[in-house]
Amino acid sequence: MKARTRTTLGIFVTCLLVYHATGRAQGEADTVAAPYTAFSMVRHGSLDLRYYPLLRPHLGRVIRELADGSWISERPPGSALMAVPFMAPFAALGEQPPTDIRMDHLGKLAGACSVAAAAVLMFVICLRLVPSAAWPVTVLFAFGTCMCSVASQALWMHGPATLWLCCALYFLSRANGYVPSCRVAAGLALGLAVLTRPTVGLFALATAGALVAERRWRGLLWLVLGGAVPAGMLCLLNWVYFGDVVRGAYATDNWSHSPPLWLGLSGLLVAPSRGVLVYSPALLLVLPGTIRLIRERDDAWGGLRGVLVAWAIAAGATVVFYARWHDWRGGYCYGPRFLCETMPVLCLLFGIGYAGLRFGWQRRIAVGLVALSVAVHLLGIFGHSGHSDWNMRHDLSDDGRCLFAVEDTQIEAHARAMARKLTLSR
Repeated sequence: MKARTRTTLGIFVTCLLVYHATGRAQGEADTVAAPYTAFSMVRHGSLDLRYYPLLRPHLGRVIRELADGSWISERPPGSALMAVPFMAPFAALGEQPPTDIRMDHLGKLAGACSVAAAAVLMFVICLRLVPSAAWPVTVLFAFGTCMCSVASQALWMHGPATLWLCCALYFLSRANGYVPSCRVAAGLALGLAVLTRPTVGLFALATAGALVAERRWRGLLWLVLGGAVPAGMLCLLNWVYFGDVVRGAYATDNWSHSPPLWLGLSGLLVAPSRGVLVYSPALLLVLPGTIRLIRERDDAWGGLRGVLVAWAIAAGATVVFYARWHDWRGGYCYGPRFLCETMPVLCLLFGIGYAGLRFGWQRRIAVGLVALSVAVHLLGIFGHSGHSDWNMRHDLSDDGRCLFAVEDTQIEAHARAMARKLTLSR
């Protein structure tokens, strides 16, 4: 077995071991339906969930009843598609799905495998673009962001969507993406990412925009051909089931209400109980990384500078979009889960900034920030017993202003919960 194969396999297995260390799934309402949808896709060849009465309590919340009596998950089907391989053996053997606890665990396995595979791809991409930063970037991405504390703990949309984004970046980085098959594969991955989480369409548009700016018309054609089928499938499903081609089930959300931009933007960036720079302080190196990306020659980044700059812009647009979302907090979650899909490019920009550090003491500080980021998100996993109580205390009608309080922060609450566990175990 080649050394790189052993390394990537080791990364994948290590991620799965850490993500499953608690022995339980840590999901919310949004993670309930996807495993059952996958089971129904295999067993009945449809998205209909009415065969499973135990899902009735979720009707009107994350499952919608249509005029013909069928029950359809309000979330896009991409995450359920990712769970199909894990559900297929059970769907082939039985008419009814396993118990709800087992379904939660199977869903978590699908989510955890998605994040672990994305971490492997980040490592390989970094070996091509910033080899000196491959390990810090991989550790940060896999264990120091919400990919660890949220996306790996249940079948959210974030894990599969981010995996597809990493696949797209992987194919774009191969042979500078000029090979038609690589462009088709990148387009297909972007389409599947949109099928999983529609807001990642910002990254698809950014990729197309970069190709237009560089006048790579043939590459753009291959990209569009690759992504047309899954993106078109989502539009068709949205129209058939929800009557809105673009927004789908999200059309019924409160689009008329938006918190002040300063509130959502500062909340997602620096709020003590939601800000990405608080939960992942290593991402402070994103700014110097972006500056270095823009200043240095294009061939220093394998001809991908245009795409990476476009993705950085898409990441900024994602932050602004969710800052204006009616609930920028993301509901009950640990940290800024809405920004999960920005992590591939943000962690890569961190790597570019890290590789540009000239002195050993600077790199030691950067490694320290990675370690601090990892510690924060491991608290999110192992201190999860304090999760529900803290969220209930802060579920206020104040547009998330309470998340700026410096007392009783979410990280503190999880740290206290973990300390209680350690004390009781002695």
